[in-house]
Amino acid sequence: MKKTLTVVFWILGAVAFFACNDGIDYEKMRQEELAILKDYIDRVHPDAEATSSGLYYFNEEGTGHGDTIKLGDRVLMYYATWSLPTAEDSLLVDQTSGYLSGHRYEPFEFIVGAGSVIAGLEEATKYMQEGTRSHLVIDSGLAYGQSGSGYIGAFQTVLMEVEIFKVIPLETDDDDTEE
Repeated sequence: MKKTLTVVFWILGAVAFFACNDGIDYEKMRQEELAILKDYIDRVHPDAEATSSGLYYFNEEGTGHGDTIKLGDRVLMYYATWSLPTAEDSLLVDQTSGYLSGHRYEPFEFIVGAGSVIAGLEEATKYMQEGTRSHLVIDSGLAYGQSGSGYIGAFQTVLMEVEIFKVIPLETDDDDTEE
């Protein structure tokens, strides 16, 4: 009986797995994304080098001051986002927070290391300081992957322009010690 139940569970698991296969070739989509990303970098930033994770970041010269952002710091930033087109698209999706079009909304706030933002943005902050303006190119592996998010589709590279408005350092108990 135990052996029969095990076989039934394996069969049900296999049926569920194949039923969830939506017929989309995710590997092909990922390869198309990487080809589009390579073309974009070759055309727009030909001398750029990615970090070991694949992130491209371009800090504007002369921006930023103070200490580099650290794990646990609270960051307030203005940002704008777009995505590189998929193979079916012909133009960039122009979606933005309004920062680049001259509008200043409330800054976006997050704690570095809390996992509340995409991995590419999280990584990029360690190369920035308060006042830094940066352009980021974040492939889907560091962004929204095969699921996408909102107007960012599956396997789409995210382009971001960010300005670190304020950094609130992580408070430590070391400051409260008596000598």
